[in-house]
Amino acid sequence: MVRLLLCFLILCISCTTEVFPKVGYQQKILLGIDVLVRDDFKILYGKRVGLLTNSASRSSSKKMTVEYFVNNPKFTLNAIFTPEHGFFTTVPAGKYVPDDSLYGVPIFSLYGNNRKPTPYQMSLVDIVVVDLQDIGVRSYTFISTLYKVMEACADANIPLVILDRPNPLGGNLVDGNVLEPQWASFVGIVPIPYLHGCTIGEIAFMINEEGWLKSNGVTKKCDLTIVKMENWKRQMNWEDTNLEWFQTSPNIKSVDAIRGIAMFGVLGELGLFNLGVGTDLPFQVFSIRNVNVKKLEKLVSELKFDGVAFINKEKQKHLEKEHNSFLIKFAKNKECKYYTFGMTLLFEIRKAFPHLFSYERLKSRRIEMFKKVTGTSVLFDSLIQGDETEYFNYLNKGLDEFLKLRSKYLLYK
Repeated sequence: MVRLLLCFLILCISCTTEVFPKVGYQQKILLGIDVLVRDDFKILYGKRVGLLTNSASRSSSKKMTVEYFVNNPKFTLNAIFTPEHGFFTTVPAGKYVPDDSLYGVPIFSLYGNNRKPTPYQMSLVDIVVVDLQDIGVRSYTFISTLYKVMEACADANIPLVILDRPNPLGGNLVDGNVLEPQWASFVGIVPIPYLHGCTIGEIAFMINEEGWLKSNGVTKKCDLTIVKMENWKRQMNWEDTNLEWFQTSPNIKSVDAIRGIAMFGVLGELGLFNLGVGTDLPFQVFSIRNVNVKKLEKLVSELKFDGVAFINKEKQKHLEKEHNSFLIKFAKNKECKYYTFGMTLLFEIRKAFPHLFSYERLKSRRIEMFKKVTGTSVLFDSLIQGDETEYFNYLNKGLDEFLKLRSKYLLYK
């Protein structure tokens, strides 16, 4: 009888395994740095190397990329370049980052006295390697820093190698209007949507091949090599990768913070909302001062953004009591149109509380930054004028054309 019962249990387990197969990705992802290490750094042999990186750029075993490069007998690390927020990713957004040194190697800040490597800095190296964890949001300045490094490499005829990394929002989420060229700035330097669904390698590939790389008004091209990842799939969200997230800037402490900035980052430029920036939950809190609490709660509850939950909290220890605040929870398994969601919320707030959007409340510098971050003046103008048709028609302007263009540069399925 015992033997019969044991056989029955084994049969049940076998059947369960077949009917409910294990969900998930079993193959370990190899990041660009992992592939470079596995291949014994062959493309760098005997060269003087410059490395654009920060402390969030690590191998799948959590070792910083720079640690693989210092005192490497196969080549010489002559320069480290760092983007906004500095090497240790602790400098607040927009703040000057000074030069420094690490392991006896000079660190040249590309968010300090200059945004582009100088001719002197480029004279120190034979090749430049980029390993940066981007977040997939156009206004995040890592792509702009990459662009400036590509310019410098093209000017100096120095090869550029990119160690590729996942887009933490996944490779299929593409949302938002394409930036208009006249609004190009350091918070949006190339004509891509707000959420582009590309890896940093794919963006570089696109920049190089589409003629977007210009130096002193002249179209240029750099000698570009992309060290691809292995086993990363476009449909993966960050949690699927089994990789640990390391803070890329003070307010991007988690992948939910990325989802939050994808949805609320543009809204934050107007200075009307509290988004939890500077707290333990940056971009995961939403509140407005001096509005009718019940009216706001009704507005938010009626919008019903699939994959995003607004949880009303009367008291938040990190917010002032008079704020009507919401905690934001994001689904991990949905390709949410975060930009469209956030901009829809913004317009509905404009309709419900028009007094917030007077020019007396909105400072000119904030208006200008809103236009730069959205990549157009149309959205702000139609928002203020209450032109709903123009506003929503423009939210994804140029997206279909971008998707066609993007298809030529996708390195992963």
